[in-house]
Amino acid sequence: MELLKVQHIKKIYNTRLGGKQCTALTDVSFEVNRGEFIAVMGASGSGKTTLLNIMASLDKPTSGDIIMDGKSFGTIKDKEISVFRRNNLGFVFQDFNLLDTFSVKDNILLPLVLAGTPVKKMEERLKPLAEDLAIQQLLDKFPYEISGGEKQRTAVARAVITEPKLILADEPTGALDSKASANLLEIFVKLNGSGQTILMVTHSAMAASYASRVLFIKDGELFSQLYRGESTRREFFDKVVSTLSVLSDGGVDIG
Repeated sequence: MELLKVQHIKKIYNTRLGGKQCTALTDVSFEVNRGEFIAVMGASGSGKTTLLNIMASLDKPTSGDIIMDGKSFGTIKDKEISVFRRNNLGFVFQDFNLLDTFSVKDNILLPLVLAGTPVKKMEERLKPLAEDLAIQQLLDKFPYEISGGEKQRTAVARAVITEPKLILADEPTGALDSKASANLLEIFVKLNGSGQTILMVTHSAMAASYASRVLFIKDGELFSQLYRGESTRREFFDKVVSTLSVLSDGGVDIG
């Protein structure tokens, strides 16, 4: 069942002095079904991060539209966009985006605090989530006291605690070592298995191989896509690497 529709997205940036234009996205269209785990890949400058920002309602397209559950992003007023984002989207970033002056617990609960959620309900959501992500012993610590993997699991908890329709992850394994990366991706697989829809931008074929579908962006357009189907993760990894070799644009990490 369709959750999100990306319709003919085009994005053109003007230079600071209003001279030369830069086209980041030319014409991108695809759909995201409920319960999918999608990875988006492409070389640096291919437009994938611009696409993610538009899907996150952090940027607006030059033309085209994003539709979630039948609601067009173009119809959302500027003063309503932050509430819409908080109610529908969860975010996981490469650099974690945690507040060092807040404890792990307070970082996780922040979006619920902003939404005015009752304290009892916040605590009810926090306990099982912290246990699932193995961070229950870290709740009173501060971000500077925990490891990169623990920071990212904290960021995942913050993204999930609002029960979003869609989690958007921007290079979530980029700052992690291989073990922490694998742990995080297994968490994504578990969340996806429980019905959470996830869209992840990544340079890593290893990370993409955990997804159920991979979209490849090249020169601002959707170049191709792969479905995992019944393939093992290793088989899917090989297919992703093979497609990346066709892209042959440099700057794409297969590790």
